[in-house]
Amino acid sequence: MDDLDRKIEEALNAEDREILSQFGEQGIFGQIGSLFQGKLGWISMITFIVATVMFVVGAWAAWKFYMANEVVTMLKWAGLAWLGLMTQIMIKLWSWMRMESNRVLREVKRLELQIARTQR
Repeated sequence: MDDLDRKIEEALNAEDREILSQFGEQGIFGQIGSLFQGKLGWISMITFIVATVMFVVGAWAAWKFYMANEVVTMLKWAGLAWLGLMTQIMIKLWSWMRMESNRVLREVKRLELQIARTQR
């Protein structure tokens, strides 16, 4: 907590502090859990399943690449491994961007609440 946060906290009364504590900063697991809530929760569930499947496919193809004896076969397995692992990485990046946008939206809502509480 920095100086500005501390000054805002001191300026609030007990009721305001109680309301704002419900919208506090989430840890990493709270942010991941919030991906599966709301209007886009079902999309996150589907992407989580697809990412898991693509990781398994990529790891399996990487193992087959390692065990292959011919160059053409190795290239085919390497391509499948690359596709599976890159798909999984891109889905994770999308999820991390959603977590960051959710964090920013949560902070904006906290500010809106603080402004609304001061104008009453």
